[in-house]
Amino acid sequence: MKVRNINRVERRDAFLKEKAAGVSIRVAIAEEDGAKNSSMRILEIDPEGFTPLHTHDYEHLMFVVRGAGIVTDGSKECRLEREDVVFVPQGQAHQIKNTGDTELILVSVLPVQRD
Repeated sequence: MKVRNINRVERRDAFLKEKAAGVSIRVAIAEEDGAKNSSMRILEIDPEGFTPLHTHDYEHLMFVVRGAGIVTDGSKECRLEREDVVFVPQGQAHQIKNTGDTELILVSVLPVQRD
């Protein structure tokens, strides 16, 4: 078993700056912690920040801890607010945008084995 406070985990840029803005990540639980199936990351998106529109070869689960924003597949937008959950199926395009005036914080769960 492992327990750690997320504020003690290094915060780093999550995406290339030319494809995203104001997005940082903290890897909370990963394979090096003994996780064999899933990893947990905390995404922190500044006001007006956004991830790139992208796809994965795996499903993606998210939980909104704080803030407000949208998730889009490039044509349809869904509003996000505190305590919402998001399921992105394998291969579906998605992008997260912060539409609020405070930081948007999400817990992201992904498989450990991925490209």
